[in-house]
Amino acid sequence: MLKEDSMRFVQERLRGDAAFSIGREFRLRPPARVKRRIVVEMEQGEARSFERVDASLYLRCSSGSLWITLDGDPKDVILDARSSWRADREGAMHVYALQPCVLEIEFEDDVTEH
Repeated sequence: MLKEDSMRFVQERLRGDAAFSIGREFRLRPPARVKRRIVVEMEQGEARSFERVDASLYLRCSSGSLWITLDGDPKDVILDARSSWRADREGAMHVYALQPCVLEIEFEDDVTEH
């Protein structure tokens, strides 16, 4: 359950659901940003999709291997143990575990006020 909650959190934050709310006050300065890092174990054959990623997204495969593709991008990326990749454009991203792996997801996010 914890893994599902973590992945759902990442997907929602990358999609930007919390960043745009009706009635949000106008600001001349961009919102404060924070770097978030989530570590998730993926089983062989497990797939994840992210509706929207941007250039702040950084992935690292600590162990195992995984396949990454961005919608509309003809090049795919294979990460093996201790290799990393940074998104170079916005769009939907799909990740597939070729072997059991540990995936580190790092991205910039707006600081939310509660």
